[in-house]
Parts: sequence; structure tokens; C-alpha cells
Amino acid sequence: MFVICKLKLLLIVTATWLSLLLAVQQQAAAACRIVINKGTNQLAFFKDGILLDVFPVATGRQPGYTPEGNWKVVVKLVHPSWRNPAGGPLIPGGVPANPLGPRWLGLNALGTGGYSYGVHGNNNPSSIGTYATSGCIRMHNDDILWLYDRVPLGSEVSIINSAENLNNWKSINRVTVNGSVPDFQPHLGPVQAGATTFLPVRPLATALGYQLFWNEVDHVLTLANFEREISITPDSNRVTLNNTVLTAEKTPFLLEDRIFVDTTFFKSFMDAETSLEDGGRTLALKLPVDPAYSGLARYHLSLQIDEKSIDLPEEFTPLREGQHLLVPLRKVCSAAGAAVNWNERAKSVEILRRGKFVSIPVNGSSAFINGAANATPANLRIINGISFINLSFLKDVFGFLTDLDSKARVLKISTDFTGAGNLLNSWHTGSGTSPVKQGTGVPGELPCRAS
Repeated sequence: MFVICKLKLLLIVTATWLSLLLAVQQQAAAACRIVINKGTNQLAFFKDGILLDVFPVATGRQPGYTPEGNWKVVVKLVHPSWRNPAGGPLIPGGVPANPLGPRWLGLNALGTGGYSYGVHGNNNPSSIGTYATSGCIRMHNDDILWLYDRVPLGSEVSIINSAENLNNWKSINRVTVNGSVPDFQPHLGPVQAGATTFLPVRPLATALGYQLFWNEVDHVLTLANFEREISITPDSNRVTLNNTVLTAEKTPFLLEDRIFVDTTFFKSFMDAETSLEDGGRTLALKLPVDPAYSGLARYHLSLQIDEKSIDLPEEFTPLREGQHLLVPLRKVCSAAGAAVNWNERAKSVEILRRGKFVSIPVNGSSAFINGAANATPANLRIINGISFINLSFLKDVFGFLTDLDSKARVLKISTDFTGAGNLLNSWHTGSGTSPVKQGTGVPGELPCRAS
């Protein structure tokens, strides 16, 4: 009796797992669809209703060889073996003489079991685009390798015979950025969702001079240059531009772990000029990248110095430069009780605080602290007349204590070490108390209202 109950339990568990596996396969299959047009020797691949790409193929030598209709993928093989239907030896998979190439997607066409008709690779690349097969659909080997990994068993395959060019199913099939073609991942350039073209934002934003930052915890992608900081979340049409929440015309989405946005996104949020060329089939994006500002990314933060909030108008927004955080020099130093001056003769910014005299040349050479060269880079940058400086430099020179809450976007700086509170337990202090010495030039003024 115990054995029978145990057997029944095993059968129930097995049936449950089979049902779950079948449900998962059906769901995955429903997400993928292939259309093959014998009339133009093309194959279109759809995922979740989105047209990813169109591939050239070879089909039957005679019109009736490749069967038209709606079929399914029922067999998947790696390095399939092959035997000539007319007879002869079995040719193993993976050898140059095998005409099936590296992969096989078998179809249940005309009631067959998936071993008679299929989509496969080839050993004769020149045949792709022609009528050359006994009924199968040949692809370039790189193409079938890419497709095989994305097509689950049960996927629908429609074989049609039409004069229509399947490439016309995409509104836009080419993109340029400042006259150059960006580096898309294979078959993940422009994709078509209904009447809308979507584009992978990462390669295009990079080509437009933006830096990208991915927040894995909140699933937020931030694109930033020295003028704009844009944050987007997949499957949400809320877009944050320089701390202002806006609405995207079309909702960004994830496709193969890449975020895609519609073509209006680049003009609406990234300030790129957009135009259609080549009869509307090419989208041209233009946004000149100023080398002087290359590598700089705006980083909106709330600033507190000695527990007092500091007003930061948009033009004073901190910047990221690689791993460095650049803060507005005058705003921070003035709030910390330092005098900031411009030395016209030496072409340098001077900071005077509690007995420390800091001279920072604008030519990028090392800063001097009381006459001695300092190893920490100041990263002094003047952007639209406003001076920014490396926060690490201020910490090293004046011993400031800092606490950056990247989630809340709050930067806390403590210069009053007697009241530093919890910050004092985490960092070293290091500042003198000598009187401030006045520098040369006009007190409080920097070139081009640098601050």
C-alpha cells in the first residue's frame, strides 16, 4: 500500500512539473514569432510583438518546395547531422561538408516531425538570398546562431509568398549620430513596435556625448552631460530632466536587458536635433560634443554644510568626472568660511582658510598648499563661468568631513569639527586656526563670474 501511494505521489509531482514546464514553454513560444517570405527570401523575427530584425534567407529551388502555411518549431538541434535524401553516408554535424550549418530549428510543416523541414545554417554563403534548397530555409551561420538562442520550442512560424519587402515593416532601418553610424549590438538597432520605432538608448546616448549610470537597486538609468541629467525607468513614462518630472510620449521598455526609447526621446529630453534622410528610412541625430566639457556629467544633489542647506541654482549643480565629484568652488568655500580670490598674474584661483593658503592654477598643473605641491588632483573646471573643484581635494586640504547619500541625493559637508556629531566618528579632522591671509587680485572675484 505504501509503495502504491508513493508511486501515485510521484506521478502527481511529475505531472505537475510537466504541466508547469509546458506552460512556461507555451508562454515563451507565444512571445516569439517568425515570418518567412519566399517571394523576397527574407525572415522577420518578432519578440513580444516587436519586430527586431529582418534576415536574408534561401528557400526552395521550386515554388512548391518550401511549404507555405502556419507551422511551429518542434525540434532544436545543435550541429545537426545530415544525409543526402538521395542516399549516401551520414555527414556528422560541425564539419565543413555538412550543409545544415551549426543549428537546426525543425518545423512540423505538412505533418512532419521536425526533421524534414527546418530553418538552419549553411556551408554555401553565396546561396543566401537565392532559391537553392530542397524545401528548408537557409540562413547565414551567424544569423542562425543568434536566432536559435532566442526561439523556444512551440514558436509560431508563418511561411508566405509575397512581393512585399519585409524591411519595409520597419519605419526606420538606419540611424546616424553626427554623421557616423553607432555601434549597435547585432540585430538590436532600430526595432518596430506597431507604428513606432524604438532605439536602444545606451549606444546612442554614448555617441551623443552622454555618460550613463545604472542604479541596480531602483532600476533607474541616468544619462548625463554637463548640461543635462536625465533619469528613466523601464516600463514607466516618467522621465526626470534636471530634477523636473516630465512624461515621455512613449514608454521606455527593456528588451534583452537593454532599454529602448522612441525616436522623439532624443529631441524632447536630450536636446538632439533629429531629421529623416534617405526617404525617411534613416534617422539622423545631431548634437555637437564640445571637447572642453567631455567627460563631465551633471549630478543633482541637495547640499548641506555644517547642517545648513545651501541654495544651488541649476547652473551650480555638481558634476561627475569619472570617479570624482566636482562641487561649485565659491558656494562651498564661502559657506566653509574661506576667502576665494583670483590671481590674474599667476592665472590661478586662491583659497584662504585658517592659515592654509591654496593656489590652484587654471592650466591643470598641481595645486600648492602653503607653497608645497599637493598630490591630490584639484580637477578645477570652469563651466559657463562657474568654477567647480574636486570634493576630495577639499577633504584632503581642509579635512572636511563628507557624507553622500546617493539614494536621497544629499551631500553633507562638515567643516565645524566641534559640532560634527556622528560624522566625527567616521572621518579624520585636520585644519588649522590661524588668521586668514588675503590674496592678490580683487577679493571675492574670479574670471567670468567663476564661483
